[in-house]
Amino acid sequence: MGRKVAFVTGAARGIGRAIAMDLAQHGFDLVLTARSLETPTFNDKPGTLREVAAQVEALGGRALPIALDLLEPDQIRSAWQQAIDTFGRIDVLVTSGNYIEPGPTGTYSNKFVDVPWDAFDRHARITGLSCLYLNQLAVKQMMTQKSGVIMNVTQNASWLQDETYVDTLPLPGEGMPGMAVAVMRGITDRIPAALKREVDPFGITIVTFDPGMTISVDKGLWEEVGTIGYRPEIAHSVAVPARAATYLATSPDARRFSGKLVSAIDLVREHTLLTEEQMFPDWQEGIQDVTSVPPMSTGTV
Repeated sequence: MGRKVAFVTGAARGIGRAIAMDLAQHGFDLVLTARSLETPTFNDKPGTLREVAAQVEALGGRALPIALDLLEPDQIRSAWQQAIDTFGRIDVLVTSGNYIEPGPTGTYSNKFVDVPWDAFDRHARITGLSCLYLNQLAVKQMMTQKSGVIMNVTQNASWLQDETYVDTLPLPGEGMPGMAVAVMRGITDRIPAALKREVDPFGITIVTFDPGMTISVDKGLWEEVGTIGYRPEIAHSVAVPARAATYLATSPDARRFSGKLVSAIDLVREHTLLTEEQMFPDWQEGIQDVTSVPPMSTGTV
């Protein structure tokens, strides 16, 4: 078999982009998706699929950038088929695409009663239903291959439900994300546990993937999101989820995680995949270029 192929949503920026780049430098070809090929896809901040595709190709890989609106099932189905038509297989799915709308009518930083219903609808369809659909498409393909890895990227919102300290936290709209984050992640986080028995006989690994608090936005956005619990001074590099994802995508040991939640930083530390300095660079320097971190010497494709 030739080079392996990964399909990554939300690949134009942040964690999705970092995962795509680290997979590329470990020998993967990439299917890269986001809402637009040419224009920034989040709050008009820099980062386009064309740029990421060019970087993948500079590393020696093939890149297929596809404009994909996760609100549209027809686009999801078409993007998946285009990927199969181009590469013949998908070995890894990373569902990093997510709904974040921190504005005055968004679900991310407002109280439940203050959010218009159409915002909840968008949040459910992008974060929840699109993830389910992509998982179904991936499982069907990977069953025929009798192999594959699915990583459903989550946001750890357990603090919204932890009775030991939840009463000490600010309310949504006053410093913490809204309840839609935890509710929709309750959907995606249960997919691996619910599907494990179905996919195990086909050699498929499926996990909920927690990137942790990550320096994945530029300094210009920190002020915007600072009121919803983001702490860049204690966050770790995007290299942490990127390297953890590469390990899961390439290691024969990955099957032991199937059906479980995987903490990126715990996995990186367990297997000494990065140094502490690589995990915690100067946060004021902004998003780390993961290609500046040397590739793994073992466990690669």
